Amino acid sequence: MPVRHAQSAVFGAVLALAACGGGPDYPAPAEPEAAVRQFLQAVQANSLTAMGEVWGTERGPAVSYMDRQEMERRLTIMLSYLRHERYEFVVGNDGGSASARTMQVRLYRGNCQPVVPFTVVRYRTGWLVQQVDLESVGNPQRACPP
Repeated sequence: MPVRHAQSAVFGAVLALAACGGGPDYPAPAEPEAAVRQFLQAVQANSLTAMGEVWGTERGPAVSYMDRQEMERRLTIMLSYLRHERYEFVVGNDGGSASARTMQVRLYRGNCQPVVPFTVVRYRTGWLVQQVDLESVGNPQRACPP
């Protein structure tokens, strides 16, 4: 009988986790710049998982709700465009609203120095990168635009 009691306890714990959302909690960076910084560090580390933990919507990080293959496909494209030696935030970033902001970031890639808009959104008490304007980065397989 002790085995049956243990099985019931485990089943109850699983149900309790499912009721609470069950999956891991991904704390979002506290500041908009920190979200972009963490995202770009994940790009430098070639870590799609780390990118997915800080990329998402008001709903949460992509890694917590998006189909894994779809997330990795999208992030692989972003990774190829966003590889860089270093970056800096451009002065005069959009103050935005309480729920969304646009951060302008200069990427240094060889002779190229595109300024790339990153849109960050509020998630719980932190921020996530929601959108990156890849068009402003330029094609990573071509020379810098004139």
